[in-house]
Amino acid sequence: MEKLKQNKIWITIVIIGIIVIAILLAMLHQQKQNSPEAQSSSYASSVKASSASTSIQDQNTEKAYAKKAAKMKGHVLARGADYAFFTKWSFDEFKAYLDKWADNYAKLGQKEKYSATLDFGTSVATKNSDYDTKPLDSIYDAVKAGKYKDLGYYDTVKDFNKQHSAFDPDDIK
Repeated sequence: MEKLKQNKIWITIVIIGIIVIAILLAMLHQQKQNSPEAQSSSYASSVKASSASTSIQDQNTEKAYAKKAAKMKGHVLARGADYAFFTKWSFDEFKAYLDKWADNYAKLGQKEKYSATLDFGTSVATKNSDYDTKPLDSIYDAVKAGKYKDLGYYDTVKDFNKQHSAFDPDDIK
């Protein structure tokens, strides 16, 4: 009877030991899965999938913008990467106005140049006093060099969209 009791104790100890070892192995396995090395491949694959998804979404958006732009009419003046305006001028009117403006601008004194403005036939004027810079000087230089297209003029919304495919044509003011 005594021997049977000792065997039960030993069997219980062995079973408890096996359970403890199994729990420790499970914890080790879980810790290994949470390690940066194990997660880096998972992260890399999710970034790749996200990038591909974003790329496809961007392409679809650009196609939609191109369709919209093809239907819209008007001349566009891009002012920086984030702003575009409809202008009432054709390119010839744009060029003639800028030539006349440049001749008048050259005659202005330093104080007058500082407060000068240019609206490009849009609803918004460009001023030298903005942000304490002189953007009209660079416009004047471009006009004198004959680089009218460098000033952001586009004959059609479709032409504008070819250069700025990620810009929603509905955001042109």
